Amino acid sequence: MSHSDCIDPGGDCDDALTNLYQYLDREMDDVSSATIRAHLEQCNGCNERFDFEARLKTVVHERLAEEVPPEFIQRLREALDAERPGVG
Repeated sequence: MSHSDCIDPGGDCDDALTNLYQYLDREMDDVSSATIRAHLEQCNGCNERFDFEARLKTVVHERLAEEVPPEFIQRLREALDAERPGVG
């Protein structure tokens, strides 16, 4: 990503983008999340990147949400059990 639209390339922008997926996945503390949220509100470049990544994550999640046939799950469990040491 180009930092041309970023307010602090190499500083706050790098920090925000480095932690973008943790922020998207809500895997960070409230203070860190608030810091990134404030940065995204001020920085057009990072906010555009955030929007793209959030949309991408949604599309991937929707594509992977297909129902897995129960027969497949059973065969997978049996195969995993057969691979476990001391089982089988």
